[in-house]
Amino acid sequence: MSQTYQDDEGAPNLPPGRRRTLAANEPMDIGQPASDGQPASDGQPASDGQPASGGRPASGDQPVSTCQPVSTCQPVSGSQPASGSQPVSDGRPAGGSQPASGDRPATPEATVAFDMRKFNPVLWPCDASRGTGALGPLDLLPHGSYAGCAELGRDPLRLRQYHHLVDVRAFHKDAASRARTLARLAGGGVVIYVADHDDRLARLLNSELHRLMKVYPGDFDAGRREQHSIRMRRAALQAHSSWSRNGKEAPAVSVVTASRRPEMLPRFLATVARQSYPRIELVLAVHGDGKEFKEIDACVAAMPLPATVVRAPRDEPLGAVLNKACAAASGSLLTKMDDDDLYGDDHVWDLVLASVYSDATLVGKIAQFVYLAGVQRTVQVRRGQGESYRRHLAGGTLLIARSDLEKVGGWANVPRAVDWALEESVVRAGGSVYATHGTGFVLVRHGRSHAWQASDDFFLELADRIEPGWTPGIAGLDGKHDARPW
Repeated sequence: MSQTYQDDEGAPNLPPGRRRTLAANEPMDIGQPASDGQPASDGQPASDGQPASGGRPASGDQPVSTCQPVSTCQPVSGSQPASGSQPVSDGRPAGGSQPASGDRPATPEATVAFDMRKFNPVLWPCDASRGTGALGPLDLLPHGSYAGCAELGRDPLRLRQYHHLVDVRAFHKDAASRARTLARLAGGGVVIYVADHDDRLARLLNSELHRLMKVYPGDFDAGRREQHSIRMRRAALQAHSSWSRNGKEAPAVSVVTASRRPEMLPRFLATVARQSYPRIELVLAVHGDGKEFKEIDACVAAMPLPATVVRAPRDEPLGAVLNKACAAASGSLLTKMDDDDLYGDDHVWDLVLASVYSDATLVGKIAQFVYLAGVQRTVQVRRGQGESYRRHLAGGTLLIARSDLEKVGGWANVPRAVDWALEESVVRAGGSVYATHGTGFVLVRHGRSHAWQASDDFFLELADRIEPGWTPGIAGLDGKHDARPW
């Protein structure tokens, strides 16, 4: 059997801004097990009248539940890995999830690929409705590993409702089918714990994805579980999607920023320079008196990536300034970042991936994490509203194709609320708007010349969680952001 997996042919031809979402009871073809609980060769069903491609039941047939509950169902907190298998740390390696040199993450031994328009985190549930599951019969789990339910199906929409799933080699026919199944599930946001040692699986999977699957998530609360899922799905989509395996360079992204605040630029320039996305440039529109920004040219020239400075009079509307910046940009994708907000190293990567699997015209993040400098509180708002087609994205996170921006007439020539105006233009033109997860972005409210006028009380009243002081960890930001923003 060939060890190289070719992705499904005949991927759905999706109209702009639309994607096919499988119904909750519709199984996905990612290696359905045969009737004896063991997967057939290459994940295809045995020749016993089961559906062929797609794992789809015949017309009128209803899929039956594949969950086998046991009376000794273990709670999440009680599920422990086998002795000696628990990793030391659940954090990422230093530097974040940086891809290897070149435009794409490192290629594993064999190409394990999937169509991210079919396997993706759209409508990912932030709260697990189920405890710990296993991807095969419970009696095949090694001593010391526990799960409350055996899942013989492979539908990500069902499986990602578990807090996490335990997997071992005995659940799969061979390492190739195992790698394919796990990569697809991870791309859909399923949290997976690999409870055994399998050198072949480690060679077939991207090293970061495999490392994350070896992290035991049993004691993760909802926030840590979501962050772990985001890292896992990011690694799977970067390394194992057919989009990442198409042999082409990643699309070039231009970060466009308009700034009137020279004191905020050193931090912001460092943030852009740390972005892990491989093809990126900065176009900085200096919006004000040249004397205020007399040292900016030297700072921009020292950046380790292509960067351009555009100048505009202080009284020019923000929309017009952004149009000037976009005209000077060279990327096929344009993303707006704000100089006073905070971003994780994988922020641009997350937007690009979301633009592919959502097929939306305009992509961004919701302002889920906010730092209120006046009262020194870090708050989480609008929890669970990410990974969905929705309006009201954070203005400093928008990403759109240059061609689509041109079709809607560019940024509106207004002094503020340019993000809202762009959303309106996109929807009016028949496009769609998609919000990916909010992790890795913090909206900073420092009380100085905000385009969005909202009081601290507004965010405190909306808050699902309030932490004292500056607490970057709840937003998935690492040690580089430990210093209080303002």
